[in-house]
Amino acid sequence: MFAQNSYGQRVGLVLSGGGATGLAHIGVLKALEEAEIPIDYITGSSIGALIGAMYSVGYSPDEIKDFIISNNFDKMNSSEMTKKERFFLREKDNDASIINFKLAKDSVFKKSLPTNFVTPSILDYQILKYIGLPNASYGKDFDSLFVPFRCVATDVYKKESIIFKDGDLNAAVRASMTYPFYLNPIRINGALLFDGGLYNNFPADVMYQDFDVDYIIGSNVSSNDGPPKEDDLFSQLSTMFISKTNYSLPCENGIIIEPNSDVGTFDFSKADRAIRRGYQIGLQHIDSIKEHVKRRVTVEELEVKRQMFRKNIQPVVVNELTVNSYTNENVSFVKTDFMKDSLGKPLSERRLSRAYFRAYATPQVRYLYPTLTRNSDTTYRLGLDVGKQRPIALALGGHFSTRSVSTAYIGVSYYDMGVGAAGIHAESYFGKFYTSVKTKIDYDLPTLFPMRMSPYFVLNRWDFFKSNSTFFQDVEPSFLLQNELYYGMSFAIPTSNNGKVAFDLRKFQNKDRYYQTLNYSEADTADVTSFNGESFSLSFFHNTLNRKQWASEGAKVEAKVRYVQGKEISISGNTPTTDYDLRRYHRWISVSLEGQQYFKMNSFFKLGLYGKAVINSQSLFANYTASMLAMSEFSPLPDSRTVFMEEYRASQYIGAGINFIFNYKNFLEFRIDPYFFQPLRKLNRHEDDSFGYSELFDGGLPMAGASVIFHSPLGPLRFTTNWFPKQAQPFMVQLSFGYVIFNERSVR
Repeated sequence: MFAQNSYGQRVGLVLSGGGATGLAHIGVLKALEEAEIPIDYITGSSIGALIGAMYSVGYSPDEIKDFIISNNFDKMNSSEMTKKERFFLREKDNDASIINFKLAKDSVFKKSLPTNFVTPSILDYQILKYIGLPNASYGKDFDSLFVPFRCVATDVYKKESIIFKDGDLNAAVRASMTYPFYLNPIRINGALLFDGGLYNNFPADVMYQDFDVDYIIGSNVSSNDGPPKEDDLFSQLSTMFISKTNYSLPCENGIIIEPNSDVGTFDFSKADRAIRRGYQIGLQHIDSIKEHVKRRVTVEELEVKRQMFRKNIQPVVVNELTVNSYTNENVSFVKTDFMKDSLGKPLSERRLSRAYFRAYATPQVRYLYPTLTRNSDTTYRLGLDVGKQRPIALALGGHFSTRSVSTAYIGVSYYDMGVGAAGIHAESYFGKFYTSVKTKIDYDLPTLFPMRMSPYFVLNRWDFFKSNSTFFQDVEPSFLLQNELYYGMSFAIPTSNNGKVAFDLRKFQNKDRYYQTLNYSEADTADVTSFNGESFSLSFFHNTLNRKQWASEGAKVEAKVRYVQGKEISISGNTPTTDYDLRRYHRWISVSLEGQQYFKMNSFFKLGLYGKAVINSQSLFANYTASMLAMSEFSPLPDSRTVFMEEYRASQYIGAGINFIFNYKNFLEFRIDPYFFQPLRKLNRHEDDSFGYSELFDGGLPMAGASVIFHSPLGPLRFTTNWFPKQAQPFMVQLSFGYVIFNERSVR
């Protein structure tokens, strides 16, 4: 088979698996190209399959390196959606959840355990874009690529290695890279496939069997594990699942390069180090290779060949779509959503990306795998393999504090998808300070333009006792109880991936029980104000924040116009100086604008800006306290929402603040958050219990917070000091874990 020292020698390159360590293969490729060593065939496994496939479809080593060290590759290896891939319309309302479970109906334990650590949406799309498209342009024949290619995956059911020589290249590479429990497996021709390295981590035998090769160059960064250890579960599992690989060559004419480094299997942040190591070790073997390989291909010749190969790659123009589910479930919503979103026009790459991530953002979709097939003209057919999400979701969380405002949270959701996509949510907050029940249905319509319709019902109760106390102090009797019941319907459409416009109409019943003095006893009867009516609002939302609370990146804008009408019934208790029984109608319009933006100044310091303005034509209620309760509050600090502070309430005001954020990596932050509140006119209460508005711009007041926050995988653990200068105890100190998030107020 071999013709050593012949100028017609055919050279094969074998690339092993090895996770991030295997990125050294890129450096080996670069060293071989610069030395004018020809590469006529490539076989690879796992990360070697990805790098080999990219080279086989015409990318140079430098282009592969640029991709690997780019943000795109970082996103592929994480579960975080950037603002480009998010679809705000289909995100669930923010809640205080900390732990989330997806549950199956028929087997709560067996089918509810997670099968992957990383959500592969970005990975799958990028592989489609970079290697699936060129492969589709060449008829899905791996021998027709820039360099003929093979990769291997593992069929764990048949306990055999699968060799790919044609078909969807992106699917073959994805299967070869599917490390168990890190990525979810995919099906090809009905078989569920995993990482090729489980059974063949160095496919030199495939090179020898499939190609007429004269000299084999192996790049290997792996080895077989030793015997399992009695105190090492991972070593025991790997021994059970992973077969030993033969890391030698099946012939004498060849060489193995071993660019091992200190880069860990999942340490992709050290990609540049691994690539440099591969280049250095590759250069050390060039003279030995040249002794056996006499044929040369210059870099200029390769570049000409690459350009000729790329000329036949047609840009993405999708005019056909097929959607399948291996479980034969109804997933027609995905197809309809794609076609309606495209407005009936062929999809360009930009619009395909938008439609793909919007479909993936649908909560009912667990998995969405894309493939491309070239039609007889210059267009493509898109295939989508869809997996439905487990139907039941359970969320647990809350806010647990050394102050007496701890609140637990539990939420249950049921998801289903057919012609439309529906999510039914029921959730509850419960604690001394705050209790709430909310039910909501989110129904996504496959209309010409994406739309979400959401009927809802909410009960809220706030119990403002001395809520700035700690659990070491006695809690005084409540001086203010607020009860809200409201129900209605909202309609929302997207303005962009990160924005939406929502129209909301609701009926509400508010009932407040309060004392107008702090000198009261449990024998006293409270004043009661009820306000029942209707509200209509139009809102614009834009959100790219990186966290649902204590964000440090991105921006948020919320603009709302609301009309409120209703009837007030106020009845006095026994503490006011005069009795009253008042019934009157109120109508008003409020306009609010709130925004925040974060700027990265350097690697350890970020600066945030915040502002809010409210204009309200609201009329006064029966007394000072009732009027205050109906007004909008300025509460940019989450903890300020747990204390009733009349000094930060007004019908018209502006407020602003600055966020100073000092961070260590991404999980530990020190924040200083000063704000200033300025009412247009402050509502004052006089000594005779009469009340009225002050002069313009009277009563401006600061507030501030300082926090050390550890952003754990579950939620924020923080030590916080807040300063509210007009409170009896201006400094409020607490240690807490979780989120200070409540259900939306009715109309306040």
